Amino acid sequence: MSLQGNCHCGAVTITLDFQPVSITECNCSVCRRYGARWVHGTRSNVRVEAQPDALQFYCWGDKFIEFYHCRHCGCLTHYESTEKTEESRISLNTRMCDPTTVSDLRVRLFDGADTWEFLD
Repeated sequence: MSLQGNCHCGAVTITLDFQPVSITECNCSVCRRYGARWVHGTRSNVRVEAQPDALQFYCWGDKFIEFYHCRHCGCLTHYESTEKTEESRISLNTRMCDPTTVSDLRVRLFDGADTWEFLD
């Protein structure tokens, strides 16, 4: 099984080569503003396909994470670790998925603003 999401205009598509068991909702200063909900994979099991020049990223603070959005429609599609190895993290914003494909997944609340622990 796999999970797929894409931006509003279709210029960016992200595919997970596995079916996740949960979604993470983080309350850090960036994620709460974006309203994103994440499923996490690695460069070895997540594929990002984008039209040329469709992606732009924002990197802040400690410069460990790049938040990508589509330059055409503005949707926040995913984030990646700045480290680019096969096992470095890529996380799909599940707001880019058809709601029926993620409706059965448990949403876990993560305290990225303070304790760095799950709240459930």
